[in-house]
Amino acid sequence: MQENFDYSVDKLPDDVGYNCIYEYKWNIQHHGLALSTVTEIQGLIKNRWGWHFEPHKDMDYQNEHWFEKQDCILSFESRYDLILCKLCITINKY
Repeated sequence: MQENFDYSVDKLPDDVGYNCIYEYKWNIQHHGLALSTVTEIQGLIKNRWGWHFEPHKDMDYQNEHWFEKQDCILSFESRYDLILCKLCITINKY
C-alpha cells in the first residue's frame, strides 16, 4: 500500500489539486488540508478532484489569522469518489 503515497502537490496532474473545482463537493469545515490527506486521496480515487477555499463572511485579510476564517472545500468529478473519500478518509483538524 505504501507505493500509493508517493505524490506531492508538485506532482499532481494539472487538472487535479488546488483551485480545481468539480461538481460533487465536501466542506470539511476546516481552514486547511494536510499534505498527507492529499496523497491519501490521490492514491484512493481514480477521477479528477481538487480543493479550494471559501471565506467566511467575517474574514478580514488584515488580521494575522485571516486564514482561520475560511473553509476548505474538496470537490470531485465523480460522485462515487466523493462517497468513497467520505467513508475512507479521516480529516485531521490540526
